[in-house]
Amino acid sequence: MRIVNTVELKNKTNQLLHEVIKGQPIIVTYRGKPSASIMPLTEDDIEDFIIENSPSIRKKIRKAEKDIKANKVVSLDEYLLGNKS
Repeated sequence: MRIVNTVELKNKTNQLLHEVIKGQPIIVTYRGKPSASIMPLTEDDIEDFIIENSPSIRKKIRKAEKDIKANKVVSLDEYLLGNKS
């Protein structure tokens, strides 16, 4: 794993991106502190990445988990027909 600062990221973006594509993750520091990571991402990974990092999707998942714990569930048929109770 490589650690670079923002100046190096700016000056060597293409070189660093090629390293990431080859599987070498990079940590980016800002003012000496870790602030971001750059990880390889393939077309096969993109859907999972979006789901894992979308605030709206994460909010919906949290709500669904709360509903499940509170036993507020309906069957798929009921939901699709709009017969929620």
